[in-house]
Amino acid sequence: MKLRHLLFGTAALAFAGTQAIADSNVYDPNVTAVQPGDSVKVSTVPGNIYLRTQDDPDDLIWDRLPTYRTTLFPAPPVHRSVKLRFTEEIEAGKTLYFQVARTDERFYLRLRWKDATRNGSTTVDDFRDGVAVQYALNGADTSYMMGSGPDNPVNIWYWRADHEKRVDNLAAGGYGSTTTLPDQNVEGASAYITEENSANNEWHVVMSRPLDTQNSEYSADLRRDTVPMGFALWQGSDNERDGNKRVTHTWIMLDTGAGTETSTEG
Repeated sequence: MKLRHLLFGTAALAFAGTQAIADSNVYDPNVTAVQPGDSVKVSTVPGNIYLRTQDDPDDLIWDRLPTYRTTLFPAPPVHRSVKLRFTEEIEAGKTLYFQVARTDERFYLRLRWKDATRNGSTTVDDFRDGVAVQYALNGADTSYMMGSGPDNPVNIWYWRADHEKRVDNLAAGGYGSTTTLPDQNVEGASAYITEENSANNEWHVVMSRPLDTQNSEYSADLRRDTVPMGFALWQGSDNERDGNKRVTHTWIMLDTGAGTETSTEG
């Protein structure tokens, strides 16, 4: 689907707090550091402006949206053997950059992170790259570790490098409860960007979904004023898979701008 090119304004947001950053080049004044518990405002796109293509991870529009960064640390191990896989580098954390925007009809999330190697499959000794975002359905009292049981579930959007143009729409209510939802309405696209210095290679991933979900029970209501949001990252070269992953510890609060139409243009 071809649409007209979108030009956004460059409104910046400031948030309090500092955090440990693993990457050496993240101190970009145009990137806002975000810690768990902070709020991030979704940029609102005017209804008469359109993206060139729906989920292009490297459209010029992303250069015109506010960019945030947060640090992901190893998830608390559900079994003591997982702890044996930790290394000093993994424990130092991993920087994830993200951008959020919405139109009158659709929500967009763009994620990027440095990864020197492209890992696109899982075998006995190799593991694929992946990234996920989860949304607490019933408020920030929900556990950031995939929900707090059936009464406090989460909605998860999961991308993996062996299906680069697919995003799985999932739900969970605690460890071992991940379920594929019947309504697979989350779409996406990705690109692996290589540089002369492989340490600067990056994954770029875009996920998007209609704001209206036709009352799907376990789909995040992105028209609510505030939605608790968290990230998970799997880096195959670090042998990360399943519960062995990096995550945001507690929630980032997504300010959707519901009920407002503040333009990012200008």
